[in-house]
Amino acid sequence: MEEVNKTNPKDRNLGDEWEGWVGDLSNYEKQIEEGRGLFIGFYLAALFALTVILFGAYYLVSPRIQGISLYADSALRLALISILTLLYIWSILLILTVETGKHYIILFGRNGLHVEKLMPLIYGIAGIFKISKDRIGNSFIKVNNAIIYATKKKFKSEKLLVLLPRCLNKEIREKTQELAGKYGCTVFTATGGSSARQMVKKTMPDAIIGVACERDLISGMADSPKGIAIIAIPNTRPEGPCKNTKIDLGEYERAIKFLLKV
Repeated sequence: MEEVNKTNPKDRNLGDEWEGWVGDLSNYEKQIEEGRGLFIGFYLAALFALTVILFGAYYLVSPRIQGISLYADSALRLALISILTLLYIWSILLILTVETGKHYIILFGRNGLHVEKLMPLIYGIAGIFKISKDRIGNSFIKVNNAIIYATKKKFKSEKLLVLLPRCLNKEIREKTQELAGKYGCTVFTATGGSSARQMVKKTMPDAIIGVACERDLISGMADSPKGIAIIAIPNTRPEGPCKNTKIDLGEYERAIKFLLKV
């Protein structure tokens, strides 16, 4: 195993990097376990909302375009219908892949789910129903991982990078490093998003296992090169964010074994 950044990470003040954290553990979501259906439901709702917005915009500008050229108006309408039809078909294949564990996604999705441009709309709609970004994020991660497990069955990583947060509980950190050493993975404790990106650029892995809170995982997945397979493992936060966090070691080892095919 190549282990990077061996020094013990500096402890953080509770929640010092958690936006909106006020130190109230009474109403805090210490452990989030959402199913895949939560994200899929709001993804479809966002897709429908996007359809309404696009067609609404089209009907607003259509009279002016018709005044210039009827052919241009017809071409724009056909392009809009074609793009949305393909997007809906792809979404159906996405759901089939996630729910059956078989690879139905054509062309896209082999390295996870990349719908970054739609996430603000998804968060916005979920917020109307008082559903937190972290709960949506947790469900999104479950969907992403399901895609990786379905579409990467024949893939074997030659260069697997494990990214850990510095807020991990000491005992959990030692066990994650022991497991990584057992399978010969490179381990890096990231002090933030920039250090994680630099490590990815330096090592050029073909697969990543990321451990962090939901918001950091989603941000990192969006920033990572699209050709890299990423399995994300959200931490649990019994003492609040950014301090003594934990993960499911069974899920962690399963991800390593799957990507390395051992």
